[in-house]
Amino acid sequence: MKKIILLLTLITISCSSDETSDYTQAFSYEKVNYITLTNENTGGGSQKAYLSSNTSESQAEFCYCDDNCSREIIEVATIEINEGTNEFRYKIKLSDNFITETTNNWCTRFK
Repeated sequence: MKKIILLLTLITISCSSDETSDYTQAFSYEKVNYITLTNENTGGGSQKAYLSSNTSESQAEFCYCDDNCSREIIEVATIEINEGTNEFRYKIKLSDNFITETTNNWCTRFK
């Protein structure tokens, strides 16, 4: 019986693997003062700016958008970006939960 248990233990150990994926990367969010998004289209395009309370619209850098481009300013308590996943998250009030959005398909600037 001991030989069977020993044999099963050896088989189990030989089948397990300590390999880890080289493709796994840990991305983290970095706090920024603002994020601007620009999406140009034939109708003039649109821009959104997520500005923390200590940043004004004049301090934010936008991608180019023509004269017909609309602009929306969203004031937030805190904002963070994750460049590895093209996501950003923000809170309107510090007591709120984070709202997560993507920067995919947008020209993005942040600081």
